[in-house]
Amino acid sequence: MMFDKRPSLLLDYFLKVKSINMNQIMEATQLTKRQISYDLDKVNHWLKEEELPTIQFKGNHSIVVPDEVVEYFRNTEINRHEHDFVFSEEERLAVICLYLFMRNDTISSFHLTQLLQVSKNTVISDIKKANQINCPFLVEIRYSRKSGYHLVGSEIDKRALVMHYISRMIQVPYFEKLLDYLVKEETRKIDYRGIVNILKQIEKQFSLNFVEERLNQLANFLIFYYYRQQKKKFVQFHSDEMALLKKDPMHKVAIRLCQLLQLEEEESELCYLTIQFLGLSFEKSSAPNSEQDLLFKLCQQLVFDFETKACIVFEKRDEVVHTLYQHFKPAFFRMKYRIPVVNPLLNQIKSEHKELYMIVKEILHPIGTLLKITIPEEEIGFVTIHFGALLERPKQEMPEKKKAIVVCPSGISSSLMVKHQLESLFSEIMVEKTLSLREFQEGTVDHYDLVFSTVRLETKLPCFYVKPIMTPNEKHNLVNEVYHLLFGTQYHDISLKELIQIIGQFTTIYDEEGLKKELGHLTFFKKENAYKEKQPLLEDLLQAETIQVIEEVFDWKEAVRQAANPLLINGSIAASYIEAMIENIETLGPYVVIGPEVAIPHARPEKGVNRIGMSFLKLKKPVYFLNNHDYPVRLLFCIAATDNTTHLKALSQLTELLNEENSIGILKELESIEEIKTFFSQNPTID
Repeated sequence: MMFDKRPSLLLDYFLKVKSINMNQIMEATQLTKRQISYDLDKVNHWLKEEELPTIQFKGNHSIVVPDEVVEYFRNTEINRHEHDFVFSEEERLAVICLYLFMRNDTISSFHLTQLLQVSKNTVISDIKKANQINCPFLVEIRYSRKSGYHLVGSEIDKRALVMHYISRMIQVPYFEKLLDYLVKEETRKIDYRGIVNILKQIEKQFSLNFVEERLNQLANFLIFYYYRQQKKKFVQFHSDEMALLKKDPMHKVAIRLCQLLQLEEEESELCYLTIQFLGLSFEKSSAPNSEQDLLFKLCQQLVFDFETKACIVFEKRDEVVHTLYQHFKPAFFRMKYRIPVVNPLLNQIKSEHKELYMIVKEILHPIGTLLKITIPEEEIGFVTIHFGALLERPKQEMPEKKKAIVVCPSGISSSLMVKHQLESLFSEIMVEKTLSLREFQEGTVDHYDLVFSTVRLETKLPCFYVKPIMTPNEKHNLVNEVYHLLFGTQYHDISLKELIQIIGQFTTIYDEEGLKKELGHLTFFKKENAYKEKQPLLEDLLQAETIQVIEEVFDWKEAVRQAANPLLINGSIAASYIEAMIENIETLGPYVVIGPEVAIPHARPEKGVNRIGMSFLKLKKPVYFLNNHDYPVRLLFCIAATDNTTHLKALSQLTELLNEENSIGILKELESIEEIKTFFSQNPTID
């Protein structure tokens, strides 16, 4: 039986959601109905061979996984043989590099054709493609008669490449079988689960906290590392760097790992393992010590810069800095030593949180320059999730009736994102805790009412599969399932496709995609939009009545009051908000001065914001904030935000506009309110 990647992924998805309709599957998998039907036939063929009930369509095109199938996969794994999976091209490129990294004998094209079950020409083509991918890692696959196919590059570069491939291949459902296949010729065996148990033992012994997904990545890498060490392939470090790493508390952790794995305690290798643990974990106290003071100060600066760029003020800034430090410390070591990390949510983050992503990317850029590290998009995405989760808290807590927990092995940022999404969807549910998979398995959770999890769980509690970022369709499906469980209610499930077809019978549709998008927001999660307002554009907020041009004012406080006055007149703010803005500047300094002669005063929503608003004041003569001549200001944008996110689109447009060459100079020269209004509404940089 040939059970390849796509049907396997589809089955894995079915087991997580249990019941779903065809349109939701098409959206989640980006496959056509024909492709899904074809893959489902393959899955059902395998289920028949195993004498299990097949997965059938039921009712209105919904698909339900039989309980017997769910139970089967709880108790056992699919018993695939060596060639019961077919490698995709991406997987072949990874397997070639992993195989060459492990093997010490001469590898010919015959070995690779047998390994991959493809032709010699395909192997040659794959090697060329692999070398294109490997180029940034400074590693190349070469061939010689004496050595056969082999990797050329420094040992540390080769390891970075291998970790890159492992981080991607670990997502493949049959990765464990693939590992067994690669190491079948090795005389000394090392077990993945044995390594995981050793890492958990170390975690407990040294009071560490490992992010589970990264722990799994390291455990898989240590299999390859183990065989590499048997061949005496060691890395090299500068003596000064080794001296610094040997002082780190994680060096003792590295020594313990070598003892438990019965590896040679080579000094350079202990330093290398120290780096791996620094990128994997943080002490549960997460208190900065003298050696990490710089990182902690950078986190303080990042929070301050984020508040300035996003025009928000965190209510508990110290708590925000502390949680960011917990995330940023291991991320720093990953970036410094090129330990790859996969962010499966990256495309969604860049699409659905575009404004936040751009702010985070901008504030991280000087950090990367200062620390002399490259900050990959994946890490920018994780920091974006981190800030996004803090911003998207509901405005007020509602009385909850049910207690829930979130289980997420992906770390602090993803857990926060899941928690706040659920709180926005269900006012009837209180999420009391976010747990890692290990904490869930080792703790007592019987007193909770339900569980939301990003991975499949074995639990007697009602359990719902969720993602850190969900589409409107996925949110609708989740709400439907949860309300059906809690209250016995069921929403009428009509798909967008069916809705469009009905509309098309009686009207002419000129923009079907646009209609689908708007109907999707209207139909599937109106509850969330109850607290999350539509994000207005810059031109919606800066109208003639909110724009002023004045010769001069007495001082900076009067400038702030004058800039905010249109918002006071139209009822967007109360007088208390103006005083809160002035108090913030007196307390925190001139942080609102964001550029040459440009300031954006703001305060927290609860200080007196009634509805979202923005006003603009142009002064012909500058004022000096805090009476400091280093901070002259002529252009003031006053922002009143009802929450931490609604204003971000308009703010992003304003930032983009002000970053245009000569735009500030042009704005200073404009005289009339109408000219200024046109400048904000017709500039080509505004979406």
